[in-house]
Parts: sequence; structure tokens; C-alpha cells
Amino acid sequence: MTTYQTFFVLFATALAGCATDAARADAPKQQLVQVPSAALTWTEFFPGGPQDAFVIGSRDAKRGPTAFFFKMKGGFDSGWHTHESAYHAVVLAGTVLETSKGSEASKPLGPGSYYFQPAVVHKTACVKGADCLTYIYEDGRFSFTPTTEDGKPVARP
Repeated sequence: MTTYQTFFVLFATALAGCATDAARADAPKQQLVQVPSAALTWTEFFPGGPQDAFVIGSRDAKRGPTAFFFKMKGGFDSGWHTHESAYHAVVLAGTVLETSKGSEASKPLGPGSYYFQPAVVHKTACVKGADCLTYIYEDGRFSFTPTTEDGKPVARP
């Protein structure tokens, strides 16, 4: 690389850094958001089923991201289903079994465990003996479509 080319690359890099700093300066200031657990609003996903408490977006949001806590009773099994978006989850209580079509066998996921669920047919279960609590984040909007194991839609519970 010639001295001129080196100078040009360094100059362009510095200019890009200044533009990024200027864009950050114009961005709206973000503020701390705190939601004590006692202030969470829990909603039944379906009568007698699990409960969710959204902290980013909502169950009815038209676009993402969304993030929420999800409570399941010990012994709960979601049945096969899909979502429009992949999601990341952290198990906070209980033991979760996540089964995903075409992936390795389920592993018991206790508190502190993480899993990534692509937007494929899968099911989520909470092992009997203790209730489960997870935190879920997805870039897209929330959706839930019950399916057969082969991915054909079925009626909601």
C-alpha cells in the first residue's frame, strides 16, 4: 500500500468515526428503566395456562423487539408450535425442556441456563416438581401458532 493509500484509509476511518459520534450526539438520550418484580403485570396466555409479563413491547405489538417473563406450572407442556421470530431465553427458576425439530435432544435447563430457539417447530416443557420462570427476548414481534409435530397449524387451546 502506498503512503497516499495509507493516508486515505486512515483519513476515511477517522471521518467515519466522527460521523458516528455526531449521529450518537443527535440520538435521543436513553434513560434507566426499572421494573420491580412486584410491579410486573401478569396475563394468562390462555385460561389455566402459563402467564407472561411483557417488559418490552406487548403480546399485540405489530413489530419487535419484545421481551417478557414467562411462568409455567411444573408439568406444563406447550405442545408443538412456531413463532415468527427466533428468540433467546434464560431460565430463572425450575427446569425447562426445550425440544426443537431437527436439533439435538432436549437437555434439562435449570436456573441460569440459556437457550436460543430458531423460528422452527418446537415445544417447551416445565419439568414436574417446581414451577418454571424464563426471560425471553426476540428481535421480532411476538407470535404463537400451535402446530402438529410436522408444522401444520392447529386450533389454539
